[in-house]
Amino acid sequence: MERAAAQIGAKVRKQEEKAPTPSGPVEQQFPFGATWILADLGGKSIGGDAPSFNLDDKLRAVGFGGCNTFSMSLYPIKEQKLAAGSIAMTRKTCGKEIDDTEHTMLVTLHSLPKWHLESNGDLTVSGVGGTLRFKRGL
Repeated sequence: MERAAAQIGAKVRKQEEKAPTPSGPVEQQFPFGATWILADLGGKSIGGDAPSFNLDDKLRAVGFGGCNTFSMSLYPIKEQKLAAGSIAMTRKTCGKEIDDTEHTMLVTLHSLPKWHLESNGDLTVSGVGGTLRFKRGL
């Protein structure tokens, strides 16, 4: 009886050794210090002065929403999400289309969105406001 239990135990250990270890998707490192320029919002191209932001290594995002400048704390966290602090911004109005784009971008960045660096170097951010695709600036 003991010998049978030992043989079963040895078989189980062998199977565990052969079993592949689970590996989920590899988390990417957020590229601090890069300037990101909004290329499209939900597949719709952005015209005019494109919104942009830069996230430094002190986790401070500063940017331009298309009409107003803004700053906020922005933290890349597990599962490739972004957690945001309060937004400080100027309060100009520049017309419905520009104001709506700015609002959507800031709501999306502030909604605990998921982010992903694409193979072509673009940054995609998806959250409550929609999907934002940024191109890396100079």
